[in-house]
Amino acid sequence: MSTYRLDVEALAAVPTRIVVAVGEESREVFTGRAAVGTAERLGQEVTVFPSHHGGFLGGEFGYAGQPEAFAKKLREVLEG
Repeated sequence: MSTYRLDVEALAAVPTRIVVAVGEESREVFTGRAAVGTAERLGQEVTVFPSHHGGFLGGEFGYAGQPEAFAKKLREVLEG
């Protein structure tokens, strides 16, 4: 069991924009739930990307994502 605690105050004080994201297929796995919880603690909605944790991959590692849809969403987020 980890004793790590998210320093919400420190993150809220940074001058840069923080975007917490999750893959639509991995929202319910441990890492996805952690992302959702982090976004909530920061007072934001989690940003949902197409596919899974490796949604930017094209299948070269046996678990194809949706790289074109992922890139489109990434452009939207970066421009926002």
